[in-house]
Amino acid sequence: MVKRRKQEEIAGVLEFEGHAPDDMMFKEWMEEHRGRNGGKVRVSQGATGVRVMFSKEADMAFWKARHEQTARGATSADR
Repeated sequence: MVKRRKQEEIAGVLEFEGHAPDDMMFKEWMEEHRGRNGGKVRVSQGATGVRVMFSKEADMAFWKARHEQTARGATSADR
């Protein structure tokens, strides 16, 4: 018998610089993602931060927009 592994579709990968998988903000994002019943995400430690692989394009766009909004909020708060 040959076992076959299902190949998952990957919509894209985002790497969030300066963040780790155990950051509180990142944990909140993961909990919210699970609550929305979004697509699957895989998390790993990347070269410069946490790397997230998405199975749905919409989830990737949502995370990217949220990260950009958070980054803008941090730069305006630093002023």
